[in-house]
Amino acid sequence: MPAATPFTLRPLERSSASSTLDQASFRVHISPKELKNLSLTAGERICLTTPRGFHGLAVAWPAQQTNPGNKPIVKVSDLLREKFDLILTDAVFIEKVTDVPVAVKSVQLSFSHTSDALTKYADNDELALFTKTALADLEILAPGCVFDVEKKPRSLAAGSKLRMTVTSLESDAPGQHPLFFDMKNSQVTFSQDPSLKANTKLSVAPANKSVLRLDAAGIGGLDQQIKTVNDNLALISSTSFPLENPRFRGPTSFLLHGPEGCGKSLLLKRLSAAPWRKVYRLDQDWLAAHRKEQAVALSEDVFDASLNNQPALILIDNLDKFLKKADNLVEQMQEELEKLQNTRVVVAAATRRIYDIDANLRSHSGLRIELELVAPNVKQREDILRQLLSLENMDPGFDYTSLAEQCHGFVGRDIVDLISKARWNHDTHLRESLDGDGQETLNDILKESTFVAQEDFEAVIGQIQPTVLKDSIIEVPKVKWADIAGVDHVRSLLESIVVRPYKFPELDTKFGAPQSRKGVLLYGPPGCAKTLIAQAVATESRQNFLAVKGSELIKMYVGESERAIRDVFRRARAAKPCIIFFDEIDSIGKSRDKTPESGLNVVATLLNEMDGIEALKDVFIIGATNRPDILDAALIRVGRFDVHIHIGLPTLEARKRILQIHTRKWPLSADVDLDLLASRTEGSTGADIKGLCADVVELAKSDYLEGGGEGPAEVKMSHFDRALEKHVPRTLPEEAARYEGWRPGKSLVED
Repeated sequence: MPAATPFTLRPLERSSASSTLDQASFRVHISPKELKNLSLTAGERICLTTPRGFHGLAVAWPAQQTNPGNKPIVKVSDLLREKFDLILTDAVFIEKVTDVPVAVKSVQLSFSHTSDALTKYADNDELALFTKTALADLEILAPGCVFDVEKKPRSLAAGSKLRMTVTSLESDAPGQHPLFFDMKNSQVTFSQDPSLKANTKLSVAPANKSVLRLDAAGIGGLDQQIKTVNDNLALISSTSFPLENPRFRGPTSFLLHGPEGCGKSLLLKRLSAAPWRKVYRLDQDWLAAHRKEQAVALSEDVFDASLNNQPALILIDNLDKFLKKADNLVEQMQEELEKLQNTRVVVAAATRRIYDIDANLRSHSGLRIELELVAPNVKQREDILRQLLSLENMDPGFDYTSLAEQCHGFVGRDIVDLISKARWNHDTHLRESLDGDGQETLNDILKESTFVAQEDFEAVIGQIQPTVLKDSIIEVPKVKWADIAGVDHVRSLLESIVVRPYKFPELDTKFGAPQSRKGVLLYGPPGCAKTLIAQAVATESRQNFLAVKGSELIKMYVGESERAIRDVFRRARAAKPCIIFFDEIDSIGKSRDKTPESGLNVVATLLNEMDGIEALKDVFIIGATNRPDILDAALIRVGRFDVHIHIGLPTLEARKRILQIHTRKWPLSADVDLDLLASRTEGSTGADIKGLCADVVELAKSDYLEGGGEGPAEVKMSHFDRALEKHVPRTLPEEAARYEGWRPGKSLVED
């Protein structure tokens, strides 16, 4: 019968508790007075019961601290409470076990497959002998308990300690009966082959026969990454694994990195669906549950436990955030990863910014395989679209290629959003086509119609902003070449540099000469449409457009300007094909000979990003400046801004065209002569003429209101005459001539 006195449970201090279910975890710490009352001595077996019934067998142990209130309190480890399903509010009865222990028939064990300790044993017979000796010393033998195997005497024990876990027991004794391991009659089986020097004589439990593989069904644009993962999984799933010589192999570990929405979490989710024996997840919930002694918990509860449950997977999504909030786990994680060499434990982590991860983890013995997931190119976007829509009723003539070309900068998540919006648009039009009495037939119509049509995508594609550009200084330009006058000579040159390599990439192979020009410098007087030209290039080529004012990149704190420049190029690479337009580039690209020392690193950063170690592919750069003469010589050499285009004052015909563009929606009277006005605005820039037109329309509005606001609204020649009386071109003829004659090394300033 249980003792009459109910005991209250209290948690054992973590400093004195183990993080694995070893023999110390089975100890119930009881005050000396209560031990005496229960006729118990240290190390004796006890039975734990509550009003809910029997919970398990434990070991009586004297408490280090006395109970000053003389209350019936016992302290137990968290692991014991979890193992025996006890809660702190339980009233626990303790009774000394008097039943004679029964020998188990067999014990199945699992252990770490790291070979350092295994090599200390001559053969499997020797390992079995010391394993049986360790089992015989256990007071509590139960599934889940952990113990150490070590050679004896101590002079032979160095490096031979091997931690084993009891995975299951076979016994004829009832559940409440104490068990022990009989050296003579009890058998040992292992869940994996120790693979020692001699032939295996131990009975080995069958391994998981399922093939480890990441299911790629429905995933588009990530073929190479999936192949890399599956090639590594195939190796550890083969019958020849573990390898006889694992040197320099490293752990099977992956670090997925890239912008959000590119499929990192999707790959981790699919990877976790493979037939692992157990999956361990390290995330914010894990950190919250292990606020103290995280390093110990990481080692014993995750990595050691995974070695005992092979094949196992350890997942860490948002690794950078996990390590940032963790308590100095980088060094501990590095050590644990090294132990996974030649095992069937796979570690897969993901991060948006790979450079936020400690370099020690990104090593051969750490997260060995780095897989970059970037914004997909046009072929990959088409693959994603086909994969996502492959099971739906689509029009056989649906143009996947055309749709993919319109989705510049879209990642997988954006394409899913696009399909969702297109589907809603399709369903809405079908519903609106029904009569008021026919709403119940919508499902019938949906079954008969296509899943989504081409025009549905055209209707909603403008509602999707590419994920990789959401935080960027981004413009979606709508300027066309027809909106700019007098730049036909510029258009053909820019299209050959910026548009042609993207539209006809096969030309590089046919001519054996890859595109080398990556930067165009537009220079000329202020107001000559340099910015409009850059926008027109992006619009006509359907490329992403990243517009940055050079002056906005100048920061007051040391290093912030360099960071801002690197961030612009990083975003452009993620959104490629992309055009970066640097307006006022002279503010960040001044000659280092004339720049204070604080600006040297800014110029160096810009130079390295444009033509440094890392190749700049499918990213084109257009710079605009009014002062090309003060730019650093290295910035305007071949390989950076290697094409210099002068944008001068508009010609007579160009000025007439500019006037037509700005007045095309005006109610012009018959007396307005645009040819005459073009001749009277000689020396004016496009911006000057735009300002003139703004003054003209304001005069016309004022006259209309002074006349009572009645009659037709008109803009008359007299309004232009009055505006021209005050109109003064901002660029002097000699200044325009200096721009036209400028060459690198020549100053625009008069001596």
